[in-house]
Amino acid sequence: MLSQPVTSLTGALERWPRFIGSGTPMRALVQAHPWELTPLGAIDDWPQALRTAVSVVMHSVHPMFLWWGEQLTQIYNDAYVPCFGVGKHPAALGQGGRECWPEIWSIIGPQIDEVRNGREARWYADNLVPIWRNGRIEDVFWSYTYTPVFDEHDEVGGVLVVCTETTAQVLAERRRHTLDLLGRRLLGCRSEQDVRAAIAQTCVDNPGDLLAVTLLDGDETITRPGADVLVIRGAELQLCAELALAFKISPRLPLDSAYRQFLEQCTAAVCATLSRLQSDRALAEAMAESERLNTDLNLSSRIKDEFLAMLGHELRNPLAPIVTALKLMKLRDTDTVQEQAVIQRQVDHLVRLVDDLLDVSRIASGKVELRKDTVPLADVLNKAIEMASPLLEQKQHRLLVDVPTVRWHGDPARLAQVVSNLLSNAARYTPAGGHVTLATRIKGNTVQIQVTDDGNGIAPELLPHIFDLFVQGNRQLDRAKGGLGIGLALVRNLVQMHGGQVSAYSAGEGRGSTFTITLPDSVVAETEVAVVCTNAAPALEQGSGTRVLVVDDNQDAADSLGELLGALGYRAAVAYDPAQAIALAAATMPEVAILDIGLPGMDGFELAGHLRQLPGGTGLKLVALSGYGQENDKTRSREAGFAAHLVKPINIADLQISLS
Repeated sequence: MLSQPVTSLTGALERWPRFIGSGTPMRALVQAHPWELTPLGAIDDWPQALRTAVSVVMHSVHPMFLWWGEQLTQIYNDAYVPCFGVGKHPAALGQGGRECWPEIWSIIGPQIDEVRNGREARWYADNLVPIWRNGRIEDVFWSYTYTPVFDEHDEVGGVLVVCTETTAQVLAERRRHTLDLLGRRLLGCRSEQDVRAAIAQTCVDNPGDLLAVTLLDGDETITRPGADVLVIRGAELQLCAELALAFKISPRLPLDSAYRQFLEQCTAAVCATLSRLQSDRALAEAMAESERLNTDLNLSSRIKDEFLAMLGHELRNPLAPIVTALKLMKLRDTDTVQEQAVIQRQVDHLVRLVDDLLDVSRIASGKVELRKDTVPLADVLNKAIEMASPLLEQKQHRLLVDVPTVRWHGDPARLAQVVSNLLSNAARYTPAGGHVTLATRIKGNTVQIQVTDDGNGIAPELLPHIFDLFVQGNRQLDRAKGGLGIGLALVRNLVQMHGGQVSAYSAGEGRGSTFTITLPDSVVAETEVAVVCTNAAPALEQGSGTRVLVVDDNQDAADSLGELLGALGYRAAVAYDPAQAIALAAATMPEVAILDIGLPGMDGFELAGHLRQLPGGTGLKLVALSGYGQENDKTRSREAGFAAHLVKPINIADLQISLS
């Protein structure tokens, strides 16, 4: 390329019309364009009106476009060039309007004609005018106005277009609205089918951005992938790694960052909903499983309670004749002292096991109520020592006792049971001839009771679980130490019911153990002790020939109880079944009937009704006899008209009180 002299360039610049201007690409193109080959003719021949209009266009920084003459020859400025995209510019310069814009002439042609025919200019806001650019028809939105430009003859010589492309703003608002609608629909979804329906409706609402959307699950793939399909996977968004959405994108929009971001936001909303549904399903399943487990647990607990109650009942049945036989042996004063002692020890042991079993059931079901009273603490602890003394004496232990003279408020029977349990454990797990200490410390209103032994001790791994139900230390095959593993669990529960705590300490196996009970706010000052008048229990008297009918299907229990009543001075008749009992009562109506509640075929309650219907039966005194001794059992007996409820094995004093 040959360079020109500076003087030559200066002359050329001076020849460029000032109304066109210089220094920009479009001004240079307009200056260099062969206008003489267009309907406008050479620049030097342009009329003043055209010059003025071109001056406004070329010197504006806002996108402007001028159509002039019958052929609507085009002139536009630098600000308008980006609106063309790729494809029309620079060929559009000097080109006729219909020739340049055939794809939109049906839209803009009538608008231009309205202005040229003398009508007022109009403003078009965010109007869709799709144009050919970048190798395709693109949906483009414009805000523009067509203004008439008058020539020297005061006629419309051209049309001035002042325009702004608003595609980005319109699409952003449309997509925001779509995401809002999608979010609302997804919020009400309760299944994957609902999600698919929400996606389909969203495509109907916005076909411009979403031609079609397919929800892919797992390894599922699009059947006909192509350039118009974009797959966005949840894993790309750190959501729902196993899910993806396949979008059929619009061919009339560029897949720019804004379009892709919109599709990613749609994917994120769907993934979030599917994750919520999955979490809801998991939660529902977990709740259902929890409910099932809770039902099973309640059923197991009920079965366990029923088993314990039945076990207690079945254990009490054989105890009854043993105890009665023992009492008879004592009454007859035969030389069976040693045998009596053996039987008494075994019976006491069985009774204690049964009571512990029933207490486990009662505490577990919340049926144990403390019967609190204010008593000397020494009396309670002496009762505990008395209960544990047979085992202490059998093992030849030395018992050291340190008990203060204070008054204590709580359930005396339950505290005696607790301390007796600890003393019995100490005796059981301490080799013969060992030492057991029962010590008490008073700190303000708090009493602390300690039972210490120098016996087998507790293994470190067992110590944290020593108060758990059914937990026991290592046992020998002969089960010499006995017990069911429920005593310490009862101790903890009963102490906690008093608002206290119990703890265990051992330096290790073979090094003894210490159990500490702490009962706060339970020591009562002497000035706080109210004077209570108590009625002594009536003295037990020998029966004065009272007729008593005993009904029990356990023949040994029935016979032994009949013999015991006879030894006590009562006239006893024995029946082993309801039919026999009714026959005996019909022959001679007794004054008192002791009825086993658990009779086969006809229970004691039903039998009581039959006996009362017999002649002379209205004045019959009824005493219930049962292996079940819970409060609801006693309540049922009272409601059925029984004067007393005796629990097997029978205590003679309770028996005589009920017969008095």
